[in-house]
Amino acid sequence: MTTLRETAELEIAAAGDRTRHSLALYYRALCGDVCSLVPYDDGSSPWEHADTETTVWLPREAPLDDHAEFTAEEWYQVAMTHRAMHRTLGTFELDLDLEEPLFARLRPSDTGDPAIPSLERLAGLFGDSVLGVHVFATCEDLRIDAATDRLLPGLARPAKAVHHGALHERPQPATLFPRAAAIEALVRYSLGGSIVWAASVMHEPIARVLAVARRLRDPRATVESSVEAALRICDILIGLPAEGAHRSTHQVSFADLEVDLDDSRFDIATLPERMADAEGFAGWYHPVAYRDWPGPRYVGAPAADASLEAFLPQIAQATTVRVHGGDNGDEDTDGQGAGRTTAQTAGGSDPSAAPDVRPLVPAMGGEAWADLETRMTSRAPNEFVYSEWDPYTNSYRPDFTRVRVLGTPVKRADHSHYRALARYGHLVGRLVRELERVRPDGRTISRRAPYGDDLDLDACIDAAIDLRTGVEPSDRVFTDLRQRRRDVAVVFALDLSASTAVVLPPDPEAPGTVRSILDLQRDAVSLVAQALERVGDEFGIYGFSGSGRDDVRLSVVKDVEERATPAVWHRLGGLTPDHTTRMAPAIRHLTRRLRDVEAATKIMFVISDGRPFDIDYGQQYGEEAMLGYSVGDTAHALREASDAGVHPYLVTVDPDGADYLGSACEPGSYRVIADAKDLPEALAALYTSVRGTL
Repeated sequence: MTTLRETAELEIAAAGDRTRHSLALYYRALCGDVCSLVPYDDGSSPWEHADTETTVWLPREAPLDDHAEFTAEEWYQVAMTHRAMHRTLGTFELDLDLEEPLFARLRPSDTGDPAIPSLERLAGLFGDSVLGVHVFATCEDLRIDAATDRLLPGLARPAKAVHHGALHERPQPATLFPRAAAIEALVRYSLGGSIVWAASVMHEPIARVLAVARRLRDPRATVESSVEAALRICDILIGLPAEGAHRSTHQVSFADLEVDLDDSRFDIATLPERMADAEGFAGWYHPVAYRDWPGPRYVGAPAADASLEAFLPQIAQATTVRVHGGDNGDEDTDGQGAGRTTAQTAGGSDPSAAPDVRPLVPAMGGEAWADLETRMTSRAPNEFVYSEWDPYTNSYRPDFTRVRVLGTPVKRADHSHYRALARYGHLVGRLVRELERVRPDGRTISRRAPYGDDLDLDACIDAAIDLRTGVEPSDRVFTDLRQRRRDVAVVFALDLSASTAVVLPPDPEAPGTVRSILDLQRDAVSLVAQALERVGDEFGIYGFSGSGRDDVRLSVVKDVEERATPAVWHRLGGLTPDHTTRMAPAIRHLTRRLRDVEAATKIMFVISDGRPFDIDYGQQYGEEAMLGYSVGDTAHALREASDAGVHPYLVTVDPDGADYLGSACEPGSYRVIADAKDLPEALAALYTSVRGTL
């Protein structure tokens, strides 16, 4: 029987899903873009949940307290509005060469190679420093909030309340070193603050910062205005000490700090040199929760799995030495080989030619089409580029997706693998016996081994004789009984989409146990992997997720030729739900990985909880066509794997899986498991069946 607590947890989870869906629709209504919402918990580093082009991170719980004058729903609405207005008002469409109406231009006439996007050149104006990007982002936050108040007056009351609540969480500048104090005054002003505690010596620099910032409230302000403002503010900040604090402070009103803006005092020509290596808003800074943390996308990078500090050196190098179109590691043999070779054999069309036929009417304008025709490139050794099959044009979109191969964090406190073996241990022995009957390969015995399964009698006698005669005996006194390695390689790809975090109805036999779909995927792989380790079949374990065609993630738990160590099982426990399910690129990459493995039999199991889906997966044809597009591409990737000598199987716990897979996939290439709780036993049975037929 379901307990009240379990029922409440399920209701909360369902309500959370509905809320995320509503917020995503609201975001799309404001800016026209599709996004994936991902919750985060307090305590994580801000850069760990920086938004990307396609993902919005929000705290799992709204920051409410006894003094809050807004509801949780209003807080989330303000947060989503702020992010959507960044898109609508052009934050990420910066043009460094475009004039703006509020400031005399201090930007250099030469802002770099115009072939490089402006956002990628932005940091160079500030000496490629984190501080410059953070100040620019704060200026944009100020401009966006001011414009939102004018354009959406119906949101004014909750927005003001949320801003006021954020002010209550701010540290007082009096406790900070001078440069941080001036930055904090800017943040407070951007939130609608009117007073600040500061030392008398700080009045003049704060007044100059505010004189610049006030212009961003002008209705004519643009993103280029924020660049001009950030240059001036950084020139002021870089002249302030980055250590120490003033002991004597007093309250001062922003209204009393009004001064005229004097551009003659700014030295922008030497600013990049003076700002090089300047630290950003780190350590002392308290992020504004309803605003996005400025991550790599503020310098033109779509991903946010690394901090801005870690990413800026790459941007600096890219803008200095143009690598696009050069030898950057995305040749056919590395990033595209599997997809292109199969394209010519399976599709019969030239994969290097962009499709011209569009039988369906695109749901977007010309600029969106142009973006979808942009080819991906590999930017790092762990990135690989693959084509995507368009089922509506019957042709490949060349260099259309980028797969990033990532490590999986080791979760040492996690013992889910061993709990799974305890739960399903009775099946391991039976599975091993069935696999042994499939193809018994015998065993090999190594004698006089330094360790092993039993003592080597002859070696022990020789050691005893050596002892009697005063000779130091050898420690090689064991026989090592080993299973001969089978000529089989199998990979398991686990779906890490956000939906795998869904908590399943409680098990009547284990009341109080809360388990998710991802937990069952782990159990299933743990069970089969344990049997494979004992019979000698080579195996690899991977997780996959997506956040747009430029950010398909493949997390390595155990590479196919890696030893199974305790660290592997701790990595398996470290997998977490993340974004969406762009399945085909993961299949193509694992096909490529298996092609490098010497094995007569190669098998791939892709385990998922639902249909393939990503935020831009076929969206050019409209939402009604996205399912057909994603399933068609996935089915084609499975056929590509078969053509490459791999035996692929798609296993889904979606009860409706047969409805959309049956018409697109080969009959034997997929398996639908109606009840997710049957997954561990079903996967074990399926593997035995597959091995028996190969």
